[in-house]
Amino acid sequence: MPLALGLGLVMIIVAASMIGRSQSDRSTTASQREINRALSVSEAGIIRVQSFLDRHKILANKDLNEWSSTLDNLSLPQSSCRLINLISAKQQAGLFKNSTWIDLDNSERNKGRYRITDYKYQNGIGKLTVAGEIDAYNTTQNTSKSTLTVDLPIGSESATIAPPALWANTFNLSANQKITGQIRGVVCPQLPAIDPDGIAGVDVSNIALISGVPSGQIIADPFTLIPLAKIPPTNAISIPAINSSITLPRPNPSDIPDAKGEYHYLVDIDISSGYSIKLQDIDRLRVNLVGNQKVNLYLKGNLDLAGSQTIDVNVAHPNLRIYGSSQTVKLIVKDTASIAAFIHAPYADAKTIHSSPPNPSKNITGAVWVNSWDSTTSPNEIPIVQSGNWADFGISKLEQPSQISPISYWQRIEN
Repeated sequence: MPLALGLGLVMIIVAASMIGRSQSDRSTTASQREINRALSVSEAGIIRVQSFLDRHKILANKDLNEWSSTLDNLSLPQSSCRLINLISAKQQAGLFKNSTWIDLDNSERNKGRYRITDYKYQNGIGKLTVAGEIDAYNTTQNTSKSTLTVDLPIGSESATIAPPALWANTFNLSANQKITGQIRGVVCPQLPAIDPDGIAGVDVSNIALISGVPSGQIIADPFTLIPLAKIPPTNAISIPAINSSITLPRPNPSDIPDAKGEYHYLVDIDISSGYSIKLQDIDRLRVNLVGNQKVNLYLKGNLDLAGSQTIDVNVAHPNLRIYGSSQTVKLIVKDTASIAAFIHAPYADAKTIHSSPPNPSKNITGAVWVNSWDSTTSPNEIPIVQSGNWADFGISKLEQPSQISPISYWQRIEN
């Protein structure tokens, strides 16, 4: 009898142990299942953020706390030009910055939520951390959470972007306006309904052909702004407003180049006209340089090239750079002009005006970067032929992320 009782007790203990173990296994399995579901939510959040950065590449090389302010400084693009909803982007960036929980499916809360807890960019890598959570068993009583950190390699297209021939925030281009090189802007140019080149689409209508091939394209990009006005160096030589023919550098003892062989002139404003440069009739601005020397003109006022004028350089262009200030708000160019220069006036509204007879050698060789460009007032538009690189223009190379590569590092963080 005692033996039977002992065996019975052992069997009871073993059965109880097996029942407890079974319950523990079921609990562990259920817990693991919910953790895996939360992990899937985090992974989905990672994919959502990757997609957001791919659509708004200007944010990819900035930390999370800079996203909202970066978008706030951008202009609204035309929806017909590029499918970017800037208002929606700002709202989304605000949610990310505040680490707000975002439902994967607004119509079904039980599919889980995610939020960005951090994003930092350093040395070509965006380190993204996303948390995910999901309610267990279709309730809000038990919530499983998971956090992932991944590395996103961010490529740069800065080495492949050529300086635009024409860069403006807004355009009003005539059918005759031809550009050799790239046109870049915030909104699409308002192109004519009839394209004299017979080439459909906004990307090539105003681009000059070279051997039947477009020499560039029209790019509307609200995330890449025209560089700010250049600040003249402290050693810039002050000269009066230019309203008649002049040759630079002048034979004055004060006209001395810097260590790089560059002459810097701060051009005053004519109070009566508001112009720093106003050339008319037979006025000429000539630049005589040696080797790789350059002349930089920093304007205090507007720029009027409305006469039958010539701006030429005796060496390879663009060795003449004309930099407008915040007070340079107007640029006038006559369609008979022949100009060899880089013109950078980001606050200026520029327009071409008509004259006759036409000048067969007319063109602007270099580049023009302004706030707006209007070429509809003249039937004989002055071509713009891009010449020079970023260093020639004295402007830092355009830094813009071009590619977000697949995840190179993946780590789960214990909650």
